[in-house]
This record gives sequence, structure tokens and C-alpha cells, in this order.
Amino acid sequence: MTRVLAEVFEDLEVGVEYVSPTRTISESDVYLFAGLTGDLTDFHISEVAARESLFGRRPAHGMLLVAIANGLYHRIGITDGTTKGLGGVEWRFRAPAFIGDTIHLVVSAREKRELETPDRGLVFFAARLVNQDGKHLGEGQFIRFIQRRAPR
Repeated sequence: MTRVLAEVFEDLEVGVEYVSPTRTISESDVYLFAGLTGDLTDFHISEVAARESLFGRRPAHGMLLVAIANGLYHRIGITDGTTKGLGGVEWRFRAPAFIGDTIHLVVSAREKRELETPDRGLVFFAARLVNQDGKHLGEGQFIRFIQRRAPR
């Protein structure tokens, strides 16, 4: 089921899947990420090094994929205006993504925890990043603080 609503903690349903729009990984994404982070690993920025690597061509940085997954989460819009902060990210890489791949994110609330702080709850979102061929590139969870409904 795909819904795009800004929801508060109480309205998020465990198990409901949300699918992001797609995004194509560009060469400029890889170069900008390399420059921003200082991760200039040869097989990311050199065609020659990439051909000689286990990948055979230039892959996107793994951490770039995690960052893009976070951005795709926000494009879904389910907690726009209700996210109070990021509590953590856990991620496992399953397969590389390459320049030109088009990816999307599938997320669902896996668990919700009420906190002593009355204005927010903790939501554990299961996430998986998928390419244009349906291949799972990575999976994990985003832990987010989500606004709670004001007491009446």
C-alpha cells in the first residue's frame, strides 16, 4: 500500500509499506560525494581502477547509497513536518549500485515505542533499497523521533 501523508506517531501503522519515487545515480553524485567526504577510493573515481576491481565498473559509494536512501525516505512524505530527529541508522549492503542505476526505497514502520517525553515517540522504519531490476542493494532501518499528538 502506498500512502503519502504527513503522519504523527499515533497514526503510523506498523507494517504498512511506503514506496518512494525513483532516483537515478549520476556520475556527478559520485564525484560530489567523493569530494564532500574525502572518500577518493580509486574504483569510485577512476574507470581504469574500476575495470580492474571486483566490480568491473564504477560503483557508487556505499555511504552515498545510505544518504540517498535517507533522501528518498523524505520524498515519500509520510512524516514531513512531524519528524523531530534521527535516532540512528543501521544498514547492510547486499549488492553494488552503479552510475546509471535507478533506485527506490521501500519502508514500513516495524516498531513504535512511546517515550517518557510526551511530545515524541520512537519509530523503527524497516527499509530496503531496490534498483531498476528489482535487486535489493541494501537493507536496514532508520530510527526516527516522530511528533506525538498533543494531549487533549
